[in-house]
Amino acid sequence: MLTWGVVVAGCALTNRPEPRDLLPDGGERIRIPVTNVAIEDVDMLFEIDNSNSMSENQANLARNFGLLIDQLVNPPVNPMTMRPLYPPVKSLHLGVVSSDLGTPGSVVPSCANTDEGDNGLLNPVRNGAALRTHYPWTTAPPGRRPARCTNDPNQYPSFLQFNRMTSDAAQFREDFICNAYLSIGGCGLEQQLESMYRALVVRNPRMVAGNTDANAGFVRDNAVLALVMVTDEEDGSTRDCRYAERGVPCTDAVSVFDIGSPQQWASNDLNLRFYMYTPGTAQDPTWPLDRYIDPPRPNRGFTSLKPGRPDLVIFSAIAGVPINLPTRMSGMQTEVDYDALLGRAPDGSDGYTGMSAEGPISMRQRNMDPACWTRVVPACRREGSTMATTCDPAAQYFAWPSRRVVQVARRFAERYQNGTISSICRNDYSDALRQIVERIQSRLAGRCLPRPIETVPAACEAGDPRGGCIRTNCIVREILPAGTSAATACTAARGRTVGERDTQISRDTCVINQVALPLGMAPPTGREGFYYDTRPDPAAPDCRQRIGFTGGAGLVANATAVIECVQAQGTAPGADGGS
Repeated sequence: MLTWGVVVAGCALTNRPEPRDLLPDGGERIRIPVTNVAIEDVDMLFEIDNSNSMSENQANLARNFGLLIDQLVNPPVNPMTMRPLYPPVKSLHLGVVSSDLGTPGSVVPSCANTDEGDNGLLNPVRNGAALRTHYPWTTAPPGRRPARCTNDPNQYPSFLQFNRMTSDAAQFREDFICNAYLSIGGCGLEQQLESMYRALVVRNPRMVAGNTDANAGFVRDNAVLALVMVTDEEDGSTRDCRYAERGVPCTDAVSVFDIGSPQQWASNDLNLRFYMYTPGTAQDPTWPLDRYIDPPRPNRGFTSLKPGRPDLVIFSAIAGVPINLPTRMSGMQTEVDYDALLGRAPDGSDGYTGMSAEGPISMRQRNMDPACWTRVVPACRREGSTMATTCDPAAQYFAWPSRRVVQVARRFAERYQNGTISSICRNDYSDALRQIVERIQSRLAGRCLPRPIETVPAACEAGDPRGGCIRTNCIVREILPAGTSAATACTAARGRTVGERDTQISRDTCVINQVALPLGMAPPTGREGFYYDTRPDPAAPDCRQRIGFTGGAGLVANATAVIECVQAQGTAPGADGGS
């Protein structure tokens, strides 16, 4: 099945006819999500590792954050048209969580609140139980925090809000540093993915009336959700069955934090227990990655935050990976070679190993460093540093392999073209932040389709004398918001018929009538439905392919549409992949 643009590869929706059942077959099928309005808002969550090795990395992020804001608010200009390449972000929600979820059931040095740590609460400086014992103003080097940051934990709300028309970008950058520079002192057994999951899935971060959750209001329906992880270790998200998904079996693994239970785990060293196990075996204490992103089931994990639009979730990591990542060519583009980086073997035994300018590096699972009995071979060493003859990280900074983090980024990259990774050992994170901006901006194009749809000649609508009309080999389904019934929304007056219910996300759907019209022309009067609009878009003049709706056929508030098409073989050059 050919996928296109932001399409979910191989996504056959349950209990609904596929395009081949309704349209001429013999070609390739495509699905293209589209919203009723241009997306102008972004909700961005930063997971900040605040273990004792992260001080310089947090400072590096702070130095480069202004670039991210500037490019989102003032996007680069197309030199040929002198117009912005993407619409500017109208508003931004920015939240921060720490990597500290404690060590339930065990007391471990550096883990201040053993039962829950900061518990996925936004703005842990204000709300985290662990951070109360090591506030950044007690642990940060002098001058590292802007003067704007006070020593009042209640200085900022749970998340920051930026408005392009009214907010000051320089002031917002400093506000971000006050929130995101958590400094050090956090638990050294980090649970990075689970902290994000706790914040977004276990808790209720949605902006809906009556939501009283501590993280309420952060996630908006019609906004891109960008997840950014900043860490120099492997994800140690441990199975704590108090937080198991309903109906999903769980075997508790919190005894991995107990130094007195070496026989059950892969090492006597608590930290190495998260590096020396074989994935999927009894010695693996972590949650399965499907908990965070399950490609065939977008209603699980992080993508569940965007029902019907999983492509609006972006995952980026500045993490323990080589400074120079292995790459391969895909068409005309260079992309990360995940097979070379992680290996093809399920146990990770054939992951990347090599020699960087700074010393030996590895992404291989269970790859002990022959020179240091306390660690595996690092994934990277500080850019430009000299290889140390001692294992002391103060002599040469290094990052551990972040294999699970990379695997999550890979799933987002391969499923939605929405995953990026960059090395935390770099001295400058500007390129990493540019990659994040590019992924966000690619989702801000509103109804403009990634490339033209194939059309066929068709009879014009009754009463339309213009002639030369066309149609697409497509159907458009309206996925209704929760609580809206197809019986009331899918009416002939709106150019609809009742569609099959989407059981994956428990939403009713409508099938929208198609209106034939000449290329480059407006739709005729007297018939409601969708049409293929090839006129220049006033909001984005470079766009000449989008789905339009007649005056009485617009989508209801918070609904989304999915265009399902049949293309003749080979008529979608440059498509992003298939299965």
